[in-house]
Amino acid sequence: MELRRGKNIAFTIICGMFLLIVRMVLNISYSFMVPYKVQITLGVFFLIYGLALEFWEIKNELPLFWGAGSSIFNIGVINSSMVIGASIFFFASNGVHGICAFGIEIALYALISIFEWK
Repeated sequence: MELRRGKNIAFTIICGMFLLIVRMVLNISYSFMVPYKVQITLGVFFLIYGLALEFWEIKNELPLFWGAGSSIFNIGVINSSMVIGASIFFFASNGVHGICAFGIEIALYALISIFEWK
C-alpha cells in the first residue's frame, strides 16, 4: 500500500493543529462560550461531513485545493482537511478532548486516504 494523498494528510495535520491552538487560546480567555452539547453536535456533524467529503474527493481524484476561490468573495479553501479541522475545533472543549480528537481524526483521515475507493 502506498500513501496516495500525502499532501492532504499533511494539510489536515496543519489545519487541525492550528485550529486546536486557536481553540485552546479561546478556552483560556473564556471567549468561546457555547453549550457543551452544541459543541459536540457541531463536532460530530463536521466529522461526518469531512469524512464523506474526503471519500468524494478521492473518488473524483480532486487536487488538494479544488475549492479554492469558489466562494462568493473568491476567498477561502473548501476541502475535507478544513472541515476535519473545524471538527477538531469543536471537540476541543478542553485540552485532553482536543488532543484525543486530533489523534483519532487524523488517524481516520490517513486510514481512508491509504486505500483506493473507486
